[in-house]
Amino acid sequence: MVAKNPSMGAGYWRAIRFSRQVAVGSLLVLSACIGSENYSSPKLVDASRIPVLVEGEPYEKSIFGSYLAGRFAEKLQDLSTAAELINRVFEDDPENDQLLRRAFILFLASGQIDQAMKLAEILAERNVGTTVSLLLLAAREIKLGRYGAAQTWLEDMPTRGLAKYSLPVATAWIKAGLGNFAAAINSLEHLSKQSGFESLINLHIALLHEIAGRPGAALEVYAEATKDMSKVPLRMVRAMGTFLEGDGKVEEARNLYEKYLENHPTSYLMVSEMKRLKAGVSPKPIAADASAGFAEGMFNLASALPLTRAGAHSLLYARLATYLQPNFPVAQLLMGDILDHSKRHTDSIAIYRSITRNSPYSWLARLKMAVNLDRADRIQEAKSLLEEMAKERPTEIEPLVRLGNFLRVREDFAEAEQAYNRAFRRLGEPRPNNWSLYYYRGISRERLKKWEQAEKDFLKALELNPDQPYVLNYLGYSWVDQGINLDQAREMIERAVEQRRNDGYIVDSMGWVLYRLGDYEDAVKHLERAVELRPLDPIISDHLGDAYWRVGRHHEARFQWRRALSLNPEKEDISKIEAKLEKGLAPPKENLGPGR
Repeated sequence: MVAKNPSMGAGYWRAIRFSRQVAVGSLLVLSACIGSENYSSPKLVDASRIPVLVEGEPYEKSIFGSYLAGRFAEKLQDLSTAAELINRVFEDDPENDQLLRRAFILFLASGQIDQAMKLAEILAERNVGTTVSLLLLAAREIKLGRYGAAQTWLEDMPTRGLAKYSLPVATAWIKAGLGNFAAAINSLEHLSKQSGFESLINLHIALLHEIAGRPGAALEVYAEATKDMSKVPLRMVRAMGTFLEGDGKVEEARNLYEKYLENHPTSYLMVSEMKRLKAGVSPKPIAADASAGFAEGMFNLASALPLTRAGAHSLLYARLATYLQPNFPVAQLLMGDILDHSKRHTDSIAIYRSITRNSPYSWLARLKMAVNLDRADRIQEAKSLLEEMAKERPTEIEPLVRLGNFLRVREDFAEAEQAYNRAFRRLGEPRPNNWSLYYYRGISRERLKKWEQAEKDFLKALELNPDQPYVLNYLGYSWVDQGINLDQAREMIERAVEQRRNDGYIVDSMGWVLYRLGDYEDAVKHLERAVELRPLDPIISDHLGDAYWRVGRHHEARFQWRRALSLNPEKEDISKIEAKLEKGLAPPKENLGPGR
């Protein structure tokens, strides 16, 4: 069976069936930033005696109502609303430090810096400041050029968790602002060999050497850090390239960028750097002074954290970075990605839109904005934006490919095919990484019942990327479903399974090709595994029912067919499954062909 993800696998109709059954994944909750809840306030303990909010009553009359509404808004990632509501509860219960911390975090996360600053001051006055609240207060002093005052804020900063790294980075740049570069570098060197953050620390050591006027020492750190281009972070390459360009070594910088692209050919940001270099535009320094270095450190910490597990922390550090450097495109992109990951598509659109059009990151920001417009069901705006971008750069294919993807996912296969055709007219000689364009157009053509053209696209995709598992699976499954090229289909699907053993759709394809070849016992094994991996897909349950019937397990077959009917199958499949429930399967034909 083809994969359910339309951007990676099969026809969207299967994705629709699956998406109806699956609950939305758990949302990122900011409460993880402040630890467990243990409110001892008498006002909250006695909340049951406060009148419950009823229709027409302002909810500010109820502490309990405001708190619950705030927590609900927080779970929905409506951070601004959550901040206002939790702050309202704090104002009714001003001695509750846990409410104070939560309100601070929500104000900062939602970008309401003035309100967050006021609460950070209260936290400091009570000697219960958090890592992030103290960093915000220090950042305020740095913005005013008062590095001594900034250092004072960090004296009582905790040293556990992420503070193990954020405190040394912040301290180093504050010392640099005070002119003590030796002490700044010394505060970082003990972390430069620690696994996980060594690239981040070495980046800042190199930047500090640059600002201190030690180009030789900076180059030595950069050279060591960029030995393995397959693992080096883009930001390190960008910093070294900027250093080389500033030193007049433009060709060395070009070679550095090209080596990075050899290992990371799809890097939009590096492609932008190459275009900037070709145009003769000088790069903007990553850290021209201590303030920019502090902001860079906060951004690096934010980008080092995984969105799936630490997106809330990441957003807070990104907000610190943009507070000091409002025009900070990479940090703005990161914030947009965090909000997108939290399904706050409208908020992420606003962040991407804030990146100025003259920025080298504007193009990527607008591509991301188009994705979020589509996810926010603002498809006409997304289409207009992509058409505008396609007109702006008449040789670029990406806006048209994304337009085609949006239309394909919405099952407008005819318009999707036209968008892909327009992209092909710009393509020139296809390269290996263009396999996906053939694949996506092939899917559209297959859904339009243009099989000969679709098959050519799938075969061309495999010519460009012979082991691509999703293309192997889609073409192999299509052949199996038509009862043609069964031996070749089996070989292709086996190669796909080797790469994606836990992909239920690919495992289903393996089971189905074995079924069509008459190997029912082995088919059952694969289809049972597929059902384990994708228990809510009606097609896989239907396939397993067929296989069970062929091996004489008729009761189990009918159970799977009933189960398939309960999982909202396509209308065209309902009557077929009902007929099997009533009559079972006819004996298999010797000459296997389309259908069952």
